[in-house]
Amino acid sequence: MMLYVEPMAGPAPIVQVIREARHTVDLNVYYLADRQILDALRSATHRGVRVRVILAGKPYGMRPWKIRKEFRTVRGTGAAVQPAPARFESAGQHYAFDHAKYVCNGHKCEIGTANFSWSAFHRNREYLCTTRNPRVVWAARATFSADWQHVSTPEAAHRILVLSPGTSARQLLQVLEQPGTVDVESEELGPYRPILEAMAAKGQHLRMILPSSLRGQDRHDAAFLRRDGVRVRFLRSPYMHAKMVTGSRLGFVGSENFTDTSLNKNREMGLLLEGRDLYRLRAQFRSDWERAKNTGGKDRKSRLVRFLGR
Repeated sequence: MMLYVEPMAGPAPIVQVIREARHTVDLNVYYLADRQILDALRSATHRGVRVRVILAGKPYGMRPWKIRKEFRTVRGTGAAVQPAPARFESAGQHYAFDHAKYVCNGHKCEIGTANFSWSAFHRNREYLCTTRNPRVVWAARATFSADWQHVSTPEAAHRILVLSPGTSARQLLQVLEQPGTVDVESEELGPYRPILEAMAAKGQHLRMILPSSLRGQDRHDAAFLRRDGVRVRFLRSPYMHAKMVTGSRLGFVGSENFTDTSLNKNREMGLLLEGRDLYRLRAQFRSDWERAKNTGGKDRKSRLVRFLGR
């Protein structure tokens, strides 16, 4: 496993997965606009690699003409492109968003928090994980194939990945409830009561960094956690788009926010991390913690603008 931090790494870890492909590339992302990634996809199709791409059909707040342009641009690379299916794990259950962010070739995957946009690689705090672990590669590719064919994901994939809808809430609770201090970086906070209650129960043993532009219900939830002793700070730059949790034994990096929609209705994908990856997560958290402030700023620039890089 290799862990990369944005905005330092840029799109190189994703581009490398595509460049190493010999037979297939399967890519699922909420938003795809980065030129280096698009060029890598074009080169892959030109050398005979089968490239399949699933894109969110209705990204939040994006105008229809811009969505059509995105699909047209990706198809222009030679890739086969589909919008995300209208249902995932349960018969009759319609998804809210296809919010996953991952790409696989036949032997390697990148799974992380970043959309494939300018903002992700130049402005945001993001985490990218690349792995050759055959179980993870199988599970991610099996999930992609199931979504491509509009069928349910194999149950085994839920035991390997942190997948929504399905088992992600339980897995995140496992990370949050581990003994000792737990550190969290997140763009959103809720409301999702089981997660908020687990955070509140940690009290002073939980440290959390949120974006300084946080407002509305998320800011009320942050105040609720502070009343229970949780230490909360706000980061202005880079923009906090990450979804990361780390403790002494277990960590998480993935596309899931701590919301009911994200955990129970979206397509999301993440990884549980152990061992030396936790040292890198904790080191980056300490650096961000020192830069973060106890109160949020007055920055009212919309998260959508920051997130899409427009």
